[in-house]
Amino acid sequence: MRNNKICTFAALLSLIFAACGETPQTELVSDLSDNHIVHTLGGERPALLVLPADHDHETPIPLVLSLHGFTSDLTEHDRYFGLSKRVNDDRFALIMANGTLDPDGKRFWNATDFCCDLHNTQVDDVQYLAGLLEEAATHIAVERIFALGHSNGGFMSYRLACEGIPGLVAIASLAGTSFSDPSRCAFASPVSVLQIHGTADKVVAYDGSAGEQEYAGAEEVALRWAALARCDLTDPETLPPLDLDQGIDGPETVRTRYRTGCRHDVTIELWTIEQGSHVPNFAPDFGQHLLKWLFSDSRIDTLS
Repeated sequence: MRNNKICTFAALLSLIFAACGETPQTELVSDLSDNHIVHTLGGERPALLVLPADHDHETPIPLVLSLHGFTSDLTEHDRYFGLSKRVNDDRFALIMANGTLDPDGKRFWNATDFCCDLHNTQVDDVQYLAGLLEEAATHIAVERIFALGHSNGGFMSYRLACEGIPGLVAIASLAGTSFSDPSRCAFASPVSVLQIHGTADKVVAYDGSAGEQEYAGAEEVALRWAALARCDLTDPETLPPLDLDQGIDGPETVRTRYRTGCRHDVTIELWTIEQGSHVPNFAPDFGQHLLKWLFSDSRIDTLS
């Protein structure tokens, strides 16, 4: 069945975060409110807008939309990426949202036909997230919009790029991907893309799904967005490898960049974590490095 791997991952991720000790969302809000400005968005589907403590609402600020994986939630996701801890230092606005609970009690984003509306609820998460971005703009002057996500959240980040969300300039996906049919995104506006994926991922395969071809592989999806931006596909850069995964010895992450000839100063990068799993054991500063990549106008090599 097409979603067996996703369901297996659900059980695995639940065990991982249970071992760490789950922090209730109400406690997270209380902690954030101590040294941030926090607004609640979304009405019946509440989300959090987190701002630097001293932010002037008239000063333009970049906005990051952070999307959790299947069965996770905004609290667990924030613990993994650590983005809320960077809001004051890196001067950005952060939206943390929850996917819908399905009939099995698991949170999901309806991103693609593969992942992860398993019960065919047909919830319109594109409209919901676009609404959050519009509502956020009533509280802040939005400079640029970025989306990043893990697994199902990565799928949803690509979906937003495919739909051409106004103001979106870059996305980052960890262990997520896009539709198997490239025509679903053929008319999207070019955005910068960072695709991060482990070669030993047993949930969302690095090479894409076998047989039915229900989702694109990591290399394929990077090439698609490079082609969409009319980058020179014959001239990729190989960047110095990174040591991102603490569970793997040495610099295990190979980086490939497409930037030559790209329209609108777009940059496409693929970070391949050799022998990396679906939930890499990142160092605590991974979120900081990720934000540096997203916010760099020229996508300069901030991690070397």
